[in-house]
Amino acid sequence: MVGGGAAGLATASELLAAGLQPVVFEQAQEIGGVWVYADAVEDDPLGQKPSKRIHSSLYAAMRVNLPRDLMAFDGYPFAAAGLPRYPHHADVLAYLRRFAAHRNIVRHVRFGHRVARIEPVYNSPRWSVDDEPFDAVAVCNGHFSEPFVPPLPGFESFPGVALHSHNYRRPDAFAGCRVVVLGSSVSGNDLAREIAQTASDVYLAGRAFRSASLHSAASAHSGDRVRRTPPVARFEGDCVVLCNGERINAVQAFLFCTGYRYAFPFLAESLVRVRDNHVRGLYRQLLANAHPTLAFIGLPFRIVPFPLFQRQARWFARYLGGNFTLPSAAARQREHHAEVARRSAAGMPPRHFHLLGDGQISYLNRLAAQCGDEPVPAWFVALWREHNHNARRYPGGYRDRPLASRAPSEAVPASR
Repeated sequence: MVGGGAAGLATASELLAAGLQPVVFEQAQEIGGVWVYADAVEDDPLGQKPSKRIHSSLYAAMRVNLPRDLMAFDGYPFAAAGLPRYPHHADVLAYLRRFAAHRNIVRHVRFGHRVARIEPVYNSPRWSVDDEPFDAVAVCNGHFSEPFVPPLPGFESFPGVALHSHNYRRPDAFAGCRVVVLGSSVSGNDLAREIAQTASDVYLAGRAFRSASLHSAASAHSGDRVRRTPPVARFEGDCVVLCNGERINAVQAFLFCTGYRYAFPFLAESLVRVRDNHVRGLYRQLLANAHPTLAFIGLPFRIVPFPLFQRQARWFARYLGGNFTLPSAAARQREHHAEVARRSAAGMPPRHFHLLGDGQISYLNRLAAQCGDEPVPAWFVALWREHNHNARRYPGGYRDRPLASRAPSEAVPASR
């Protein structure tokens, strides 16, 4: 297994439950993956060619964007006395450490080992991981560490500060500045509001605000001092030109909240191909069709991560343990091609192939039915829907609103 973050811990736990013996290769000296906060940032603020990669993309004040009981691993509640419903990132790391100790995982982790090469053993069903043989491989290296910066015409002429959210930690550096934040997903919304605490002007640009205008009152949400704008078309020096032709002049700082790239530097392209951020050739976004003992745990996004990791890992562990058999390679390939065709027909670009959103429920239930697991419980679906409703209606304050739905592990309704 590659990676000792949440996906790696979930996979190790499920392999142990299936009577298998995992070996976890973790490049750091502790478990937690991206949940291990680093105050330091890279020497390349855009994160494209740093001399040393910093794995975590957390910022100092970040609270998770999911309620803790929705986020918890099945069978291991997140709840702790005094913990808010949407806890701070340090609470998540503490939770992962408790989980690893409870499941006796740490003794299976080889710390300080950055995997360099994984390849199939010639004329054998086994794998070589840095020259050590294994029966199967689970890739659990995450996808929030390799920043994606889209090409924007004229960007090289911008004289101000430019960075990717991967290297953002605090709003202090933006005090008194005119700032443009690009990206209308969770990180863009959260960081724009935080930066607005110190900046003079903050503009949040993204596809979600395509119909907005700089001159429309509707482009600013009440109370958060952030003005929503259409996407960025180009730069002209310190002027940011929007796709509707409007111009934001005298911009001093530009923050890319534009997501991350999937990267598997230890795998040859013959084993996994990534095109337009779509990991190709996988059965159910999980298993390499041509190499069915090579799994990728945690590729989907806009999901509830820990439970999805756990159910994918359970599926893989039960498959390796012989609890069910796969369809033929041809049938798996047909299913994959049919799924790509459906998404393409719906107008979904390849880079969004791993976006599940509400589709995660049916996805997880398909995995469960195949491997003999329980379907997603009703409380999970209800809490997911209530959380999404709040997040859409109250984007700046949903973390502090009450939730009526909750997991059975929540003894009393939480007020936060």
